[in-house]
Amino acid sequence: MGAMQRLFQTVLAVHIAAGVVSLLVFSVPLVTKKGGRTHRRVGWVYVAAAATVAITGFLSCIPLVSSPLRWRAGIFLAYVSLLAGASLQFGMRALRTKGRAGASRAAIDLVPPLLLVAVGALLAAFGIHRSMVLYVLFAALGVVLGVAQLRFWLTPPAHERVWFLAHMTGMGTSCITTVTAFIVVNARRLGMRTFDLPLWAGPIAVLAIGLTLWRRYYARRLTGNDAPAAAPKVQ
Repeated sequence: MGAMQRLFQTVLAVHIAAGVVSLLVFSVPLVTKKGGRTHRRVGWVYVAAAATVAITGFLSCIPLVSSPLRWRAGIFLAYVSLLAGASLQFGMRALRTKGRAGASRAAIDLVPPLLLVAVGALLAAFGIHRSMVLYVLFAALGVVLGVAQLRFWLTPPAHERVWFLAHMTGMGTSCITTVTAFIVVNARRLGMRTFDLPLWAGPIAVLAIGLTLWRRYYARRLTGNDAPAAAPKVQ
């Protein structure tokens, strides 16, 4: 038991360190030139840190799930880790497959969103049974994102830059989970409890609106709906 405890303490330490790095650098790729050197280099730093956060976050839930008193929290946080990891993976796969001309049925593309939908449905049922609104809301969010990702992969691209919008959505969602995690970790400093609904739903709602507006702005540029000239090329 002592060895296992030290192992999970190490995992938690790595989780915290990676979270700090992702929080420090996540805004740089958002505001720098898309495809530029800074965007790519700092972007990869964020991807590595965010992937580490998702993996170690999921592993950190194992002691919680096995605890008679904290297993409900463990289930929820494990799903949040799945949501963060799937969003990050979607954003990167959209970039790596930007030359895709048809539907994709590769397991690497379909398995993460299928997990979001399947596990999300189970979490929603559990949340309804236990009257846990937070669980139901996050389960619904995961199902909606999972369905959208499945539609992206199973449908041929509508235009040549659809991958860019998908990349923005995936990476933006990952950034939202980074900021939300920081706020939740500091819940007590804000005079709130870790699983208070406004603490989770508030930041996500505000940031999601910002991401939606940002995505619509680029969608208009890329499809040429806001100008008579040809759609500008995004690097």
